[in-house]
Amino acid sequence: MAEASPLPPEGSPGAEPRRVRGGSEESGPPELPGGDTRELLEEVEMQIGDAAFSLAKILEATSAVSAQVEELATKCSENARFLRTWRDLLREGYESLKPSG
Repeated sequence: MAEASPLPPEGSPGAEPRRVRGGSEESGPPELPGGDTRELLEEVEMQIGDAAFSLAKILEATSAVSAQVEELATKCSENARFLRTWRDLLREGYESLKPSG
């Protein structure tokens, strides 16, 4: 017979909700001590709302940074083109000053 692995601490990743003794998956949600499941549900809904708001703010900031990165990439490309042009002009000038011998 295989040994059962110990349960991870409640609230840790991988921890599953523990069932009340005698409960089954079909019997509905277990009663909490104090019996106020509505208050817990409202708290979870509020946390989900807060998380959604935070994610929206992160998306907004990410979009702004993305636009700035695109603008910077365009400027870098223009600068690279400018520097290549100067390099070519300097090379031509240097070649024209070399004695042909």
